[in-house]
Amino acid sequence: MGMRIVIAGESQCNLFAEICLVADHLSQNLPTFCYERIEKPVSEWKPWLFKINQKNKWHHIESPLVWKELLMTGSVPVYIGGASEFLEYVHSYYLFDAFLAPKRFDHLSDYFGQFQKKIKQEDKPETRLNVSDYIRKTSFSICICGAGNPLAMFLISGLLDTFEEMSFNKIYIYDELCSQNLMDFIENECNYVGTNYSGKVVKHVNKIGVALTNTDLLILLSYVPFRSTYSVGEWLYKNKKLMENMAVKINATASRNMYIVIPNVGPACYNATILENSLSKISKNNIVVVTSDVGLDIVPVAAEIAEVPLRNMFCPPVWGFVGINHLADIHTTFHKYDSFHPYDRYAKVRNSTLCIGTITPEMRTMEYLMFFDESLWKTVADRKNVKQMTDRKLAINKTVAVLNLIKIWLFEPNPSYIVNLGIKCDGSFGVNFDGYFSQPAHLVNGEWKPASHFILPKDPQIKISYLEQMAKIIMNLERTDLPQLIEYTPCICRRKQDKKKSADRSKVTGGVKKVVI
Repeated sequence: MGMRIVIAGESQCNLFAEICLVADHLSQNLPTFCYERIEKPVSEWKPWLFKINQKNKWHHIESPLVWKELLMTGSVPVYIGGASEFLEYVHSYYLFDAFLAPKRFDHLSDYFGQFQKKIKQEDKPETRLNVSDYIRKTSFSICICGAGNPLAMFLISGLLDTFEEMSFNKIYIYDELCSQNLMDFIENECNYVGTNYSGKVVKHVNKIGVALTNTDLLILLSYVPFRSTYSVGEWLYKNKKLMENMAVKINATASRNMYIVIPNVGPACYNATILENSLSKISKNNIVVVTSDVGLDIVPVAAEIAEVPLRNMFCPPVWGFVGINHLADIHTTFHKYDSFHPYDRYAKVRNSTLCIGTITPEMRTMEYLMFFDESLWKTVADRKNVKQMTDRKLAINKTVAVLNLIKIWLFEPNPSYIVNLGIKCDGSFGVNFDGYFSQPAHLVNGEWKPASHFILPKDPQIKISYLEQMAKIIMNLERTDLPQLIEYTPCICRRKQDKKKSADRSKVTGGVKKVVI
């Protein structure tokens, strides 16, 4: 003889959604656990509850309502209570203990219908991914939103050539602002070029919802570029609306475990903060902004000035609200140095055939090599002004940074590897900004966390507190703040009085004008 649990509640009740999640988890792990869900609209909940109380002589007053009954005709329902009584019941009866974080269930009732549908499609309950999950999964689907950006073709080529065969099931491309002809051109150009894939991997979709349903990784290239006619507030407002519209599409169709990568285009950290605040089911740890390309821009110049081989230098740490203001701190950039330690006999014996000492590799910062040199930033700025190289060079740096992140995050997780990323602040480095802030980060159990053991920036001009303060100011800007700068060109025409004097002088000289050739 079996028994079932009946859970009833109104559709907008968070507690109802929470205990349904617990009951669903139990039904998937306990073969004898059976439950039924009764969902009522808000307008129908009170009349229905009144009737069920009157029928069973109960006195329940709020959502949810839980009871149990035997699976036989004529069985009498046994009252359990509300959400807290149900959790206490399953703990005592099934020896089940759950620690439920309130944030886990934020907005869950809004999408409970979709949630139940997703649960039925998946073979196992939701679990936090760990390192072993990354190792087992070798094939992913990627969606590139904003594929009309020139950076998209660099990324697609890198994804197909860098990783092993069949690392990606599909690479979806989408851009609602671009024509069908351009999307078809990108699709045709990127398929079958220098790869061993057996079929068409790159596919253009007209509706991003179709792609997001099966996407493991979303690369978001969509942003509103700055124009001289915009105020700063207007520019940020347009980007905010774009991210909020994108969040609606992600909430509707995307998987809860999808990763979101935002390359350094536009106000990247600002857009990531707005997007995270608008999403209801994607974890904040699944959203990152790739900022290492800022450091890659200055590495070649720093290597020349310090006379250090480029292969021995690491990427400079990048701090700040990237896309608005940032600091690539060259002083705390590490480089590999071979230190020579001679033996005592080296100073006493000449022409010795024995080993004269040892060479020990060391890690040093660039501070002692770059402290007195102020030409770094001027040289970097001058090189960026060379139009023939700028676009291609910046695209390559951004592509390398994104591909390196994907490799570490999805295929070769390594907790000791430090990457510059815009991630959600957690108080590390003394940064308490409630948003995304670029900082050194490392992978911990599949999630990017601040590398709190890293050295704080030592730049004499910019402090990390200033970068944090600027990020807070930017997030509070109104649409009309910081209006556009209108150039003023003074008139070079002569005044009327000067013209009159010239005419009088012409009369005195008989109208003869002196012409200079």
